[in-house]
Amino acid sequence: MKANPPMVLVSLDCDQYVAYLEARDDAGVAEYLFAGVETLHAANVDFVVICSNTAHCVVPMVRQRLPSLPLLHIADCSASACKERGITTVGLLGTEPTMRDGSWLKSCLGEHGLTVIVPTEQASQRRCYDIICQELSFDIYKDESRDFLLVLVAEMQALGCQGVILGCTELELLLTREHEGRAALPLIRSAAVHITAAARVLAGAAALDDFSPSIGTSSS
Repeated sequence: MKANPPMVLVSLDCDQYVAYLEARDDAGVAEYLFAGVETLHAANVDFVVICSNTAHCVVPMVRQRLPSLPLLHIADCSASACKERGITTVGLLGTEPTMRDGSWLKSCLGEHGLTVIVPTEQASQRRCYDIICQELSFDIYKDESRDFLLVLVAEMQALGCQGVILGCTELELLLTREHEGRAALPLIRSAAVHITAAARVLAGAAALDDFSPSIGTSSS
């Protein structure tokens, strides 16, 4: 049997997490997520993988309070995938907090030299969020919701995007690889590239620094 690395998993209550997000309680959601990160830190992990784009809002707090804790940022992985495809202007679909603010992703993507564009209409951001929270989170997959997301991709192409990051991990459940032929632009699957990067680091095939902006920029 091939060797496999030990992993420590922490699962948080998604309903509580979303309640903080809906209330726009930035401090509350950060503290809630940080408690989970503290559990991983106490387990003496080699590095942390936060399996959510929006939950990366806790990263500034982690870096302030636990500066020595290594972390594989999902935006670094998405940026690396963009640069491999020659993408310099990228659209971002995700939760409403990620599209409305999303500084925890957008700033990181910007450090890689990427220009980030999100849907401009608040109603579009809200519907995208409702698809994530009210449908995909309950294993509901609607053709009309998929069509709506594909329209957003086409709209971002008109705004100058060369690709679109599926910046919420649930979106990859609705826009699967079999639907890529219908998309106006290449789709960057944030969860998939994050998982692949984590596996490569664990296997010793890559280092965390390989995904940092300085490394990524110099090699592009």
